[in-house]
Amino acid sequence: MKLSVYLGEKLAGYLESTAEKGVVFFYDTAYIKAGQPPISLSLPLSNAEFSQKDCLPFFEGLLPEGDVKKRISDYLHISETSTFKLLKELGGECAGMVSILPEGESNKAKSAYAFSRDNYEPLSEKKLAEYIQNINTRPLLKIKEKLRLSLAGAQEKLPLAYINGKYYLPKNGAPSTHILKPTGSGKLSNLAANEYICTKLAKYSGLPTSKTELKQIGYTEFLLIERYDRISENNQISRIHQEDICQALGILSDRKYQNDGGPSIADIYNLLKEKTTIPLIETRNFLRYIIFNLIIGNCDAHGKNYSLLFQGNTIQLAPIYDTVSTIIYPDLTRKLSMKVGKHYEFKKINSEDFVLLAGQLNLKPKTILDCYFETIEKIEKNFDKVKNDSALIGHEKTIEIIEKNILRID
Repeated sequence: MKLSVYLGEKLAGYLESTAEKGVVFFYDTAYIKAGQPPISLSLPLSNAEFSQKDCLPFFEGLLPEGDVKKRISDYLHISETSTFKLLKELGGECAGMVSILPEGESNKAKSAYAFSRDNYEPLSEKKLAEYIQNINTRPLLKIKEKLRLSLAGAQEKLPLAYINGKYYLPKNGAPSTHILKPTGSGKLSNLAANEYICTKLAKYSGLPTSKTELKQIGYTEFLLIERYDRISENNQISRIHQEDICQALGILSDRKYQNDGGPSIADIYNLLKEKTTIPLIETRNFLRYIIFNLIIGNCDAHGKNYSLLFQGNTIQLAPIYDTVSTIIYPDLTRKLSMKVGKHYEFKKINSEDFVLLAGQLNLKPKTILDCYFETIEKIEKNFDKVKNDSALIGHEKTIEIIEKNILRID
């Protein structure tokens, strides 16, 4: 059994489920001859077949993780370990430019899709709120049987189009423009506000961010994020290719944490140094991302929370995303996803760890220390802007707790 793998409108290759070798991937001969780009840095153009060990990190990395993946698998009556079957059901609209279709199904992929009723189905606010309220019985990615949508991550999300203040579901292989993330429940009921606050602080600190809105329909609160891997202009919507760092390094999603075999800060830094078009800019930005996430107490900033963006002949670091102060939740781990210096424990990080990190990156300690002090100064200076944000009325306590818990070192 095969699935056709497209990069944009080009047939890149095939994902095949075999009895003897498990899932394998191979590029289409014509795609190689045409000199098209690889779908991943971990899967360079080759006439050779890629084994399950080599190809699963990229393809499995397109799918949801954890409880979300289990809920979708249960809903579809598919084993959550079957990457192949899940991609067959969900792989029509993935991160970046990848689309995965059953072999023989006509490819409707285009370079750009017109914003029209043929490609986008209107979605009322009432119906959207209803879908969000019912996520425990029906996953957002399968709110309609015909939808073939996928997003990585352990949080419920819905890719949709948001144009001129109205919501739409993409059809016929059309790309989404935004990602909707419902807020959490119980002790995590302020999760959407938390991410909105931290994203605003990142923006005010001079970091590249996606446009993010904290929205509410009745009592239903959610985050609406403009996708950085989509372009919407002149009534046309198109895709830009991207992959997260774990995919680029060939690391499975369940090993995204450094302590489980995932990438370290140095691993990501060196990948950017080797692969990006302007390494000086991208490694500097990554250092700022790392420091920012550390200061706000984002202990869940792992290898899948940093991505590469491929546009034309350029490779660059994607805007910062999934930036949340996890440290404010007592029930969540205080252990960092990636070690800083000699410590994983958030509260133990000190200037000596920054000096050790500088050595691991072949940088002068002053470079990292200056980055820390410049970033924390910008963060502290801009809390007042966040406090005056009308979208955060009712979330003053969350802002206060995040501000109180930022990492301050001498």
